[in-house]
Amino acid sequence: MKSDNIILPLNLSDLSVQPGALHIDNKFILIDNFDDMGNEENTKGLSFVNYPMKLSFTISILILSGGIRVKINLEDFEARAGDAITVFKGNIGEFCSLLPDTRMAVIAFSDDFFNVVKNIDTALSIQQHIYTNPVLHLDRGFIDEALDIYKRMKSKLAETDNLFREGALHGYTQVLMYNAYNYFTKMKNNVEDSAEYNRNQEIYKRFMQAVQKNYMKERSITFYADVLCISPKYLSQVIKNVTGRLAGGWITDYVILEAKALLKSNKYTVQEVCDMLNFANQSFFGKYFKRKTGMSPKAYMKS
Repeated sequence: MKSDNIILPLNLSDLSVQPGALHIDNKFILIDNFDDMGNEENTKGLSFVNYPMKLSFTISILILSGGIRVKINLEDFEARAGDAITVFKGNIGEFCSLLPDTRMAVIAFSDDFFNVVKNIDTALSIQQHIYTNPVLHLDRGFIDEALDIYKRMKSKLAETDNLFREGALHGYTQVLMYNAYNYFTKMKNNVEDSAEYNRNQEIYKRFMQAVQKNYMKERSITFYADVLCISPKYLSQVIKNVTGRLAGGWITDYVILEAKALLKSNKYTVQEVCDMLNFANQSFFGKYFKRKTGMSPKAYMKS
């Protein structure tokens, strides 16, 4: 029986068909709603709205006015004017709601289009920070320069007869990326001045990666502590300190999300879902599911 995660992937091709999207071979996409009126209504047509999706690309969203609410790896976030949201490939994202008069710019790209080959240590450090802080508030100067580069990229992307536009876009993207490196490095130096902080962030990142990879088969904190080569007690303490939530809660969220997707797919029986999620028997799975959702698996399928 196939046991791959059923959480649907969100691909760049899904973004490229959205109104106003400009792209190169579904590798690099720009979308904004600067000229839209009533953009909240427009979002209702997006196929990925209000449903958790696993991203197959990296995306950054710059909020110029209004705001949006999203879930990233099952955690709630809200971004307002002056904020930037960054979600990396492989993470689970879900759009929740859009505030009135929201204006935003979106940059999404695949690994094939832009791959960091210089300043690896800096890039990884920033990625680790953003992994646990996906919503960042930016100063006005950085926003203005980023928006200027975005508009230049948008203009260049529209030159479909330009044989060198991809190279030019690489140049603009690198300028934007290195500006971001400089900005985030200064910001991180102000908030991260202890080895303990860095260590805890790294443990959290590795824990979430392990959960995303193994949650269909493993639900015990001991398993994940062994993967990270630390004690279960220490793992629980670190996750609680970093996120304010228990490690077991993160594991459960992923299991329940997968169970809901499997049950609602109408492709599997309750027993098959029980087997796919590695529960000992259907009775135990039913009690586990009802304790977390308030209803039995069968009732959820009919809801």
